[in-house]
Amino acid sequence: MLRLISAISLFALICVTGTGYAADTTANAAPVSTAPVEVPKMIAGKPYSITPGSKPGTYLVKWGDDSFTWEAKPWYEDTLKKQGPAYYAQWTSGKPFPFDVPIDKRDKLDPDDLMDRCIAWSYYGPYYQGEADMWNNLVVEPNGSLRETEHFMEIAMAFVGGTNQEYLPASQRGVVSHIYEWIAIDPEEVRGQSGITTDFFGRDQHPQDTWYTPTVRKVRRLAGAVSKQFFPGTIFRYEDVSHVRALPDLNYKIVGYELFKADPSVHGNGPNDYPDVKRVDMAGDVAVILEITPKPDVSWWYAKRRIKCGLQSLTAMESEEYDEKGAVQRHVVHGLITGSEGKMPDGSPAPDWYQVWGSLFVDDKKSGFRGDAWLTQLQFDPGLPTSIFTNDTLVREPRKLGFWK
Repeated sequence: MLRLISAISLFALICVTGTGYAADTTANAAPVSTAPVEVPKMIAGKPYSITPGSKPGTYLVKWGDDSFTWEAKPWYEDTLKKQGPAYYAQWTSGKPFPFDVPIDKRDKLDPDDLMDRCIAWSYYGPYYQGEADMWNNLVVEPNGSLRETEHFMEIAMAFVGGTNQEYLPASQRGVVSHIYEWIAIDPEEVRGQSGITTDFFGRDQHPQDTWYTPTVRKVRRLAGAVSKQFFPGTIFRYEDVSHVRALPDLNYKIVGYELFKADPSVHGNGPNDYPDVKRVDMAGDVAVILEITPKPDVSWWYAKRRIKCGLQSLTAMESEEYDEKGAVQRHVVHGLITGSEGKMPDGSPAPDWYQVWGSLFVDDKKSGFRGDAWLTQLQFDPGLPTSIFTNDTLVREPRKLGFWK
């Protein structure tokens, strides 16, 4: 926790002198129903039910003619272990955007909107006033040895529905959807590298990125096509990390639904895959399958991508990318971390229904490399300076980078 507090203090110190702080860190919180939530009886046009299983602590989940037995995994968050898959129903009613659409209408949402609700607004919750965490990143070689361990400080702010406008200049209000900022803490060779992604409500607009290199103390703007490039120091793409709204280069369509079972043979779902990283896999939710393809005359890093998104939880579960021959290039397991694992400014746990990206387990089938990442030291409403999302923030980092330790 000290590392994150120091990093947040660092961001505050490097902002322009005289920066004001947000006066009310709970101003965005909409009234939320605390009444018990019933499990939906119908999802995507088929009956859905959860009943006790044959063994204590197990549940039989049925959706139409499909079913499976739910059992807690060692790395599940405590509340999920206690409640079982009925836990997902908390996101079906009584919550603000992006959960404001009733469960019986979610399968009728536009695919671009579903993409945003299931990834962008899970990563960047518009119902809190900013979020900060430490991103732990591993690069694992094909033989299983560890190539790289890195840590990033990351902060984000969303601007949906006119919230958090004090963090934007007047010219960007109503235009910018969210801003994401990162800075590399270690190892030494990447320390101080940092960047800002600015995304927009306009469907025809690419995200904008700036990247700061401490060795030359320069900020440069990246091309809009950076979405498909590797995020610095990782085997993730910008499309995995910060360019997570529906992109103007790509077509999105709904191709099916399934009862999601989180195959334990897939890396990131196994019982021994990082059991200390507490997370939620949404097994037992009904997944809508989004298919993503490049638009005509667009050269992309995949020919087709399929993302499974939970209709109750409205968060990504897994994705696969295919080459032009239909072979799987990559498999990604998304894990969700909820507010129960994060803190509010007074040190209390955040509301359990809060969401943020929690883990990404990337299995690159062609190279054999893995990218395993998860966040820790999660803080909501951290009281960030209102001018923090600027290039001045990146340029003014201290020369003695050991300060972060």
